[in-house]
Amino acid sequence: MIGSFGVDASMEGSLILCRQVDQPGMIGSVGNILGEENVNVSFMSVGRITPRKQAVMTIGVDEEPNKEALKMTGEIPAVEEFVFLKL
Repeated sequence: MIGSFGVDASMEGSLILCRQVDQPGMIGSVGNILGEENVNVSFMSVGRITPRKQAVMTIGVDEEPNKEALKMTGEIPAVEEFVFLKL
């Protein structure tokens, strides 16, 4: 659990935790940014309470995203908050 959101995630390595509005295209938007910056995704999980409200996306990455990739992620309009963790 991350707050009240159930997610299936391995809490090791490098992770991006992203709280956002649950809407179509969010997985693709973040995935495209990471792909353009050559960051490989090892897993991804989304937890939500109800459709079209808030959700939490957990993304495991093999490489640490650069500052530009993190900046672009934070600029996605539906992203309310995110953090990069290196565990």
